[in-house]
Amino acid sequence: MFNKQSEEVSKEEARRKKRKKAQLQAYGILTAGVLALVLVIVGICSGVGFIVKRVNASKAEQASEKNDKANEHTVSGDDDMEEETLDLAAQIAEANAEETEQTTEELQEEVLRNYVGSFIDSMTIEEKVAGLFFVTPESITGVKTVVAAGSSTSSALLNYPVGGIVYDAKNIQDAAQFKEVIYNTKIFSKYEIFVALTEEGGETGPLYSSGLLTEPVLSQSEIGATSGVAGAYSAGISIGTTLLGLGVNVNFAPVSDVTTVDNAFIAPRAYGSDVTTAMSLTKNMLKGMSDQSVYGCLKYFPGHSDVTVDTSKGRGVSKRTKEDLEKCEYEMVKMAIEEKVPFLMVSHVSMPEITGDNTPASLSGAFITDMLRDELGYQGIIITDYMNKSAIAKYYKHADAAVMAIQAGADMILVPSDFKKAYAGVVAAVEAGDITEDRLDESLYRIFMLKYKNSVDYSAVLEAEQSGKEAGEASESSLDETDNGSE
Repeated sequence: MFNKQSEEVSKEEARRKKRKKAQLQAYGILTAGVLALVLVIVGICSGVGFIVKRVNASKAEQASEKNDKANEHTVSGDDDMEEETLDLAAQIAEANAEETEQTTEELQEEVLRNYVGSFIDSMTIEEKVAGLFFVTPESITGVKTVVAAGSSTSSALLNYPVGGIVYDAKNIQDAAQFKEVIYNTKIFSKYEIFVALTEEGGETGPLYSSGLLTEPVLSQSEIGATSGVAGAYSAGISIGTTLLGLGVNVNFAPVSDVTTVDNAFIAPRAYGSDVTTAMSLTKNMLKGMSDQSVYGCLKYFPGHSDVTVDTSKGRGVSKRTKEDLEKCEYEMVKMAIEEKVPFLMVSHVSMPEITGDNTPASLSGAFITDMLRDELGYQGIIITDYMNKSAIAKYYKHADAAVMAIQAGADMILVPSDFKKAYAGVVAAVEAGDITEDRLDESLYRIFMLKYKNSVDYSAVLEAEQSGKEAGEASESSLDETDNGSE
């Protein structure tokens, strides 16, 4: 029994040792596995860290490159932007300058209009009517040939304050005498007065025929045939310089007519038959005079292109149509508007294709109001051709012709055959309501705006207005502060 028990104990001990050995092996295997797992994890983390570092480095490198490119682009963009900004600034500055210039011109025009308005508002009807006439000195003084301006001129201008006086070679004895005549005439006039000659050049012009010039200025036909633009401008300079020295401020020239027939009576006084050439020469002669502060006059509208009868001797009839005028005279007027030519002379040409009868253009609203004013937009002074020419004097009474011209839209009546009758006729027409006072004022504003445009100290007026405005604003601001304080 003892042996049996010992055997059983030995077996139990063997099984216990076997289990312990198995447990030790299991622990060993587990430990090895855990160790292996730890090593794997450490390895993975190391690899990932390395990879992350490389990725981050790559990203940083790419970011740096992008940054450099961005910086390059920014610098280039800044240059472009700077150029664009400068261009924009220049455009804005130019626009502001133009706007300022335009505003200044508008302000000056308003100042001038107010200035001349004070004269016009104070004038009697008789004075207003007289202001629309441009006459010879003989027609208001009654003197046969005026070569001096004394008491007769003074008395005449007091009774008839005409808008202008035009002289001729017969009024000129020498330069000193003529300058004195003009000087005294201006002194005697109640209002500013235009003083004119009709000097187109050539040997028949008053400057040469009176002896004031020892050599004649080239005629327009000579300029057109030989010297061209330079000759036209030179003629304008020469004429303008001489007239300015005498005290003359208006010249009824040049002739802008374009001849379309060989026997046109105006041909010896015109530049030629080509529209473009005639327009260029007309423009340059006008500029030459303007550069010497002498007002030129575009004449004629319509032209005598195909008229063979001199309107000084009879009725001048043209067969041309409105389409013909649009190709020639219209272009001349557009040039005159662009060049700000102050005077435009309407001819006595009859154009039945347009009016349906032989009414001279100088008495027709179809030409003066419809075409020149409304259609073409000319805003300068429209003056008739000499009203003592046969085309008018032979067919119309003095008063009737003057009234018709003003009703048609003319601003000034040039040398009627009988000034006093023409003047009385217009006064009567105003009193009868056939011509309104507003109609007189419309023309007087154009006339006086030109006469007085260099007589106004615009800067002083504008500064006074600005000072008054600032004072008003300061006063208003003071009142606002007072009001705020009282609250």
